[in-house]
Amino acid sequence: MFFAVTIVSTLHVFIRKLIQGTTKSKCVCDDGNEEPSSSQLVEDHEAHVLVAEWRLHKFQSPIELSHDESISHDHFDPLEFHGHWDKTGEATFENTGKTAVIRFQRKELPYLFGGPLHNDVYLFEQLHFHWSDNDNEGCEHIFEGKAYSMEVHAVHYNKKYNTFKEAVDKPDGLAVIGFFLEATDNDDNPCFKKLTAAVQNIIKVNTSTTVAPDCLTWIKEEAQCKGYYTYQGSLTTEPYLESVTWILYPTPIHVSRQQVAHFRELKSTPCEKVNIVNNVRPIQTPPSDRKLNIFFARSHRKSED
Repeated sequence: MFFAVTIVSTLHVFIRKLIQGTTKSKCVCDDGNEEPSSSQLVEDHEAHVLVAEWRLHKFQSPIELSHDESISHDHFDPLEFHGHWDKTGEATFENTGKTAVIRFQRKELPYLFGGPLHNDVYLFEQLHFHWSDNDNEGCEHIFEGKAYSMEVHAVHYNKKYNTFKEAVDKPDGLAVIGFFLEATDNDDNPCFKKLTAAVQNIIKVNTSTTVAPDCLTWIKEEAQCKGYYTYQGSLTTEPYLESVTWILYPTPIHVSRQQVAHFRELKSTPCEKVNIVNNVRPIQTPPSDRKLNIFFARSHRKSED
């Protein structure tokens, strides 16, 4: 019997679900009384979700990436990161009960353009983390048959839609930048320490703390590399809308085992009986009658930010 979830009708519940992700740790404090939407929905058994039919075309995420099965594209303009490493404004780090989320409070939010996004500008919405109960399988996408300890998603929305809410169900509405984190030893990543220190202040669900506005510098080097994989896919959290241009950097960022372990200490329920673990969606396989184009993009110029 398939479990069906629905698109909820209120922004508050929708955004909460989107950034929280899915988890195998059931919330023992949840009353489960959210009301479903019933207008023009169709059940998709492979995605286990009820969505408007036109929004689901079988290109679900995450997927397994293979260089040999991708299409090389050597002449994209560079993907431009602007404002992601600035030292101005404020940043918050929150335990949502399903993941840990970074948001910025600035007059001008960080933004992306170029690469597969071409001339559209995508504004930073939030960055969140996925992890498992061990260091060998905490990522969502798989690269060349290998899983990594964590996966990080920097979520951006297309500025032409004015708000995240308006953009989230559009085919070109979202751009998500993905990075792998690999824990192999006890040597801390010094740049990542800003977050692993802060994560210990948000152990309880729905708590938050301030972090340095340049708290994303640990992804800067990888974000400026010349090669990445890109494809058109979906959210990996409910309601799995196919509105995402995925941009995934294949080289993992090194962190220590203890730095990853700090995230497993986060609680997922107000009663603090359950920790957040395994907030990872399984690999999704496109149907045999549909071709998913995955591009390996190389630029001969780096982003200058």
